[in-house]
Amino acid sequence: RLKMNISLELPDTIASEALDQTYLKETLISTLYHLGKLSEKEACDILGLTRRAFEDLLPQFGFSPLSDSQESINIELKA
Repeated sequence: RLKMNISLELPDTIASEALDQTYLKETLISTLYHLGKLSEKEACDILGLTRRAFEDLLPQFGFSPLSDSQESINIELKA
């Protein structure tokens, strides 16, 4: 499996302890899941979370664990 490293430069006014690497990773993965770019299993694997923990995380970013697209559901069924 290939891995991608991403670098992001933020102004000092934004970059703070509130935006640590874990928070940014959780935000990105949750958003990619919400957009249907990742299955729930893929998101859980990337973040090292159980399905329950990932579903508990989603509302922190304004996403519902119950709003799967058909494409995401199909990915889950094949996983």
